[in-house]
Amino acid sequence: MTKSAITIIAIVALDKVMSYSGMIKSIAVVLVAVTGGYYPVIAPIIGALGTFVTGSDTSANILFGQLQVEAAKSLGLNPYWLAAANTGGATAGKMISPQSIAVATAATGLAGAEGKILNATLRFCIVYVIVLGIVAYFGGAVFNL
Repeated sequence: MTKSAITIIAIVALDKVMSYSGMIKSIAVVLVAVTGGYYPVIAPIIGALGTFVTGSDTSANILFGQLQVEAAKSLGLNPYWLAAANTGGATAGKMISPQSIAVATAATGLAGAEGKILNATLRFCIVYVIVLGIVAYFGGAVFNL
């Protein structure tokens, strides 16, 4: 558990440094400036990329949850919608996470088939993220409470 604990502590520390230094707010401002009102469509993509890179939904939410809240504030949207979009995207990223694929191939005796599995799941991941983006876009606009 030592390696896992060190990883979790490092991710939380990175989040705190990014938050306290203003990096999260700066990144959110740039993303909103580039995408405008369509930002909710890409919110799940950010969650998926976070999980793809870290291998963990929780880590992606720790790293990018505050980013989604800051983006929502910049757009005048309900932050719960974008936080939910990030979490949904994080679950999509778990499908294509190299760590998850490696564990799955080792557990099922399919070592060496990682590329095939990634290609097969990538389509589902993309469709899932697109649907989540559409839901976040329209849901955030309709239910902006």
